[in-house]
Amino acid sequence: MKIIDQSSGKEMDIPPEGSLGLLALGDIGLKVWREARQRTGYEQALRERLLKQKQEMEQRNELAKQQRQKPLSPDELFYGHTNR
Repeated sequence: MKIIDQSSGKEMDIPPEGSLGLLALGDIGLKVWREARQRTGYEQALRERLLKQKQEMEQRNELAKQQRQKPLSPDELFYGHTNR
């Protein structure tokens, strides 16, 4: 589906990121926006990026958990908690 600008008669570019103009068009704008996302692979790239971020967050959480479980050294017990 293509969107034609009524004022100029030219075909409009549909950015896969979306735009307020497409939102203002309602269901027609959403339909062409979704098609543009699928056609450009934007949706898949977004899913992959979110999966990578989730994995990195899980790794950081696991590392933090491991660091919390380490016993304190005698100096840390006497002088207080220090940076590890």
